[in-house]
Amino acid sequence: MNVEVNKKVNLLTQISDIDFRQIRAFKAVVDCGGITAAELALNKGKSAISADISNLEKRLGIALCRRGRAGFFLTEHGQIIYDAVNKLLEDVEQFRQQIHTAQTQLTGRLDLYIADNAIWDAQLALPEVIASFHLSEPNVYLNICSGDPSEVEQAVLSGQAALGINVLPRQSASLNCHLLFKEDLFLYCGAGHPLFGASNGDLSIERLQEHEFIEVVTLHDAHLENLLADCKITASARNLDMRASMILSGKYLGFLPSYMAQHWTGSAKMRALMPSLMTTSNNVYAITNKSQSCNPARDIFLRVLNSTSNSRADA
Repeated sequence: MNVEVNKKVNLLTQISDIDFRQIRAFKAVVDCGGITAAELALNKGKSAISADISNLEKRLGIALCRRGRAGFFLTEHGQIIYDAVNKLLEDVEQFRQQIHTAQTQLTGRLDLYIADNAIWDAQLALPEVIASFHLSEPNVYLNICSGDPSEVEQAVLSGQAALGINVLPRQSASLNCHLLFKEDLFLYCGAGHPLFGASNGDLSIERLQEHEFIEVVTLHDAHLENLLADCKITASARNLDMRASMILSGKYLGFLPSYMAQHWTGSAKMRALMPSLMTTSNNVYAITNKSQSCNPARDIFLRVLNSTSNSRADA
């Protein structure tokens, strides 16, 4: 391209909406092979299209095409401009896509505090939730900590975590509580415990009370509290892994969620005692701080969490 044409094409460095209309009209005419053929594509009459081409030629100061009885064809400069127009429109579309991505994809950090041993809970399906969230928001830095129920609650109340998942030790007016599902708990003993081999007919509350119990960290069941009132609480373990270890030691009786205990009951290393009576359930919540009203990443994670939990419940 000569210097004169370069100067004229540089007029496109500042493009108005009218310029874009004329550029798109020019491209459509070339793609369709003529003004008449472009009428349908542009939904415009021949005179309006011809005016767009003429105005663009005046804007650039060069002839772009020849049209008449001999047909339609591009000039040498018209071919150069046509190639530049294709590149320009590709760049504009790419720019729009990048803007859309920037507007719709989140960045930053999301801090979560989740119950110890959450990986065991099939109802929670934490790996699936994390995978779905990452697919949706790949640019969010995800930081996950774990702890016992009180630690999870405190992390959310203090602002250390944007979202917590756990059984609540108590209700708090400062928290939004979203019920995810219920988990069943039963009383277990390990294979080395004196009651492990006892027949169901030989078991009774009085016989259970002869043995040492692990404290129940979260209990909202008045009936079970009455049953445990006279039991010997001689140990505590806020972490479920440690509670399971104490039960497996054969020295203590303790409550565990059934989803976790089945790992050992299936291999005859643990047994549920009087399951029709010594049972309770916990509500598992997603908790957020009411004072933290705006957190798009947290809200998306919560939607994924609810969706996954609901699909598991329906399965």
